[in-house]
Amino acid sequence: MNDIKQEAQVTEHENISVYGQKKSISDRLSLYFASIALLSDGYQALIVSSVESCLSRIYGSSVLDSTLTARVSNALLIGDIVGMLGFGLIIDRLGRKFGIVLCTFFVCLGIILATASSGTTPTGLIWMLIIARGITGVGVGGEYPCSSVTAGEAAEESGRSRGFWLIVSGNFVIDCGFVIAAIVPVILLAICGEGGLEVVWRLSIGLGLLLPINVLYFRLKMINSDAYQKEALTQNVPYLLILKHYWPKLLVTGGIWFLYDFVTYSFGIFSDTILALAVPANSLMQTFEWNIVLNVFYPFGALAGAFLIDRIGRKYLMAGGFLIQAVLGIIIGALAKQIVGIFPLFVILYGFFLFFGEIGPGDVTLTFSEQYPTAIRGTCFGLSAALGKAGAAIGTQVFKPILAALAEKTGDPIVAQGYVFIIGSGIALIGAALTILFVPDMSKQKMDTLDEEFRKILSDHGYNVNQLGMIQVEEHKEEIAQDNKLES
Repeated sequence: MNDIKQEAQVTEHENISVYGQKKSISDRLSLYFASIALLSDGYQALIVSSVESCLSRIYGSSVLDSTLTARVSNALLIGDIVGMLGFGLIIDRLGRKFGIVLCTFFVCLGIILATASSGTTPTGLIWMLIIARGITGVGVGGEYPCSSVTAGEAAEESGRSRGFWLIVSGNFVIDCGFVIAAIVPVILLAICGEGGLEVVWRLSIGLGLLLPINVLYFRLKMINSDAYQKEALTQNVPYLLILKHYWPKLLVTGGIWFLYDFVTYSFGIFSDTILALAVPANSLMQTFEWNIVLNVFYPFGALAGAFLIDRIGRKYLMAGGFLIQAVLGIIIGALAKQIVGIFPLFVILYGFFLFFGEIGPGDVTLTFSEQYPTAIRGTCFGLSAALGKAGAAIGTQVFKPILAALAEKTGDPIVAQGYVFIIGSGIALIGAALTILFVPDMSKQKMDTLDEEFRKILSDHGYNVNQLGMIQVEEHKEEIAQDNKLES
């Protein structure tokens, strides 16, 4: 009898050991492939700038007017908002893994349709591109709650520095996607020449398919985090109670993200436009090449923030980034005529304007998932990110009309650009003030303390906390052990 008990204990120990090994591998894969997926998202977000430049050269302003241009730019952002809201709910209710796999499907479908865009008229082709970019956006937007939440939980459970890994696997690789999106059109344009612009824009979008396709297999193998398995709220969700207790936090995280994206997406997506206005005599290739220089500032800013975030703290890193960005914007705006006369200096100052935005708010917004308990982390982070992308969509919608109106009023496009930089700086100053007043520093706090607080809130309002948990960890270990037996 004792032999049977000892054998059972050994078997249980082996099962737990196998589970631990698979969970450790899953945590590492979650970090690595969250990075690759967000690299693809950064690429898709910025490639539209070069695509628009190609389309405007092919069809001219008579077809691709300012209204249609704004819709091409905004299509991904509108899809982002839908994806962030939808997938934030999905990963909380149906699991991290399910949401991540579904995200990949939407991204791949949208890229394929955008690359194959066609129509009986040029306007019809552009409308198909707009719709396809919207579908891509649903998947890209979904990656924010899916990948960031998964990466944060994986870093916490693997004992890694949570802030550092959230940034490295998040904002840093998104910004690397920006750089790749600036380089690829230059290579394609060098190969095809300005006579092959249709090939350039189609391949620029289509090559983005390589990244999400490559992560799909590994995403099918991932395991939901232990925290999610224990704390998942998959039934009878008390949304009114959640909103009652978390609306101030949502207002802060979403509001600051709104302000940051309003500035950074407007100045990032329309960088080609800004550079072309600064030196109208530049060829398309020269504008693309200067855009590479400009976009290199993004990942270096994000990486610097990753090393500083756990040392300085979330609050002061974000506020400092906003303040320095505002100062640089005011300098560029006030001295626009003189600075543009020395074009490399203009690009460098413009780059540092974006650099400090990434060090502070660009990095810290991706750690906002830390402020919510596991059960509602995807939903609340997705809602915050969606508010941010609403700022991006509004910013890109109004950016060109504001620039055009100021250029008409002043009679000088360079002076008009200066005013736009000053407007962006004013928004950054508001962001800094809100950060100092309302953003808590989560650098030292463990995320499971938020789960305990959430359970207490539910219990105090008569909710049965025994409903929490998607699947018991012990049951999951036994399931994996059974799979191993079948495989052997």
